[in-house]
Amino acid sequence: MTGAGGGIGKVTALLLAAQGAFVAVNDLDEASALSSVADIRSAGGQALAIPGDASDETVAAQAVAEVMQARDRIDILVNNAGVSVVAPAEDFLAWDRVLRINLYSQFFWSKAVAKAAMIPAARGAIINVASIAGLAAVPHQLGYVVSKHGVIGLTRSLAVEWGRYGLRVNCVCPGITATDLTTGADGMASERLRARIARVPLGRMGTAQEQAEAIAFLASDEASYLTGLILNADGGQMALHSGVMMSA
Repeated sequence: MTGAGGGIGKVTALLLAAQGAFVAVNDLDEASALSSVADIRSAGGQALAIPGDASDETVAAQAVAEVMQARDRIDILVNNAGVSVVAPAEDFLAWDRVLRINLYSQFFWSKAVAKAAMIPAARGAIINVASIAGLAAVPHQLGYVVSKHGVIGLTRSLAVEWGRYGLRVNCVCPGITATDLTTGADGMASERLRARIARVPLGRMGTAQEQAEAIAFLASDEASYLTGLILNADGGQMALHSGVMMSA
């Protein structure tokens, strides 16, 4: 699992471990990856830390090789690493960085896992984490929006191509979720956060645990006939609209 050092990624890693998975935890920050592994082990689960830049294709290939050497199989891949850079479109400069982390990394890891483990075994579940920004525009987040739209296209393409091998590829699109990115010190301003929540039909933010449950479901045997699915875990936001105000 990429981006598993905190937020939705860490909670998902803990949940999958609690359900019996051996979890390989990738995160750019080594201390965060080790912290997630320590928490999994303290709860009685099994985990391995594989720190590194998820957007580096070489890192992805080496990580997959390490897991295959340790376990000789990979049943589930969760592509969760992501970043957002806020800027007006006319001033946006982080194109390469955002696209590589949010979109390219998902292809790199999917390709590496599929070739090394899932296609030979004729089974496997890949879950890509996108966002409702992959379904509608969000002002001042050009790179994020484009990359997350790309994740949805990647999901559908891989689901169609790899279905013949028995692989399932699905996508979760979280809406506004209570993590450090929204409610932490560097998160959204309180007034803007309240306005966003007011636009959610369920009247609240989602939790990281709820997003993790959606991801774990798509990884499970209960979802055995689901592939190419784009699952909005958004409290009804996309049923109404994007939930995002035009002002910054």
